[in-house]
Amino acid sequence: MELLIKFPDQSQSFTSGVEYGRLYDRMQRGEDYVTNNGFPVRIENMQLLKDTADKLGYISRFGAEYFGEWIEFSASKIQHSKN
Repeated sequence: MELLIKFPDQSQSFTSGVEYGRLYDRMQRGEDYVTNNGFPVRIENMQLLKDTADKLGYISRFGAEYFGEWIEFSASKIQHSKN
């Protein structure tokens, strides 16, 4: 069996995984627009969120960085035209 998504390291940071898990769940359910409820995400999750968005058909966006630890994140579902 091949993993769909893998964590980039063996970090013991539980909170990074919980944050990622909530956002992954929203993308997996197919929500049109995904954010962290107005809060930035941990920079450690940035590449993982980008890879997940790409894999699940989303365009990810990252904005302002805060204190070298947090970054704004949103993802929009790619809408396919029937034309």
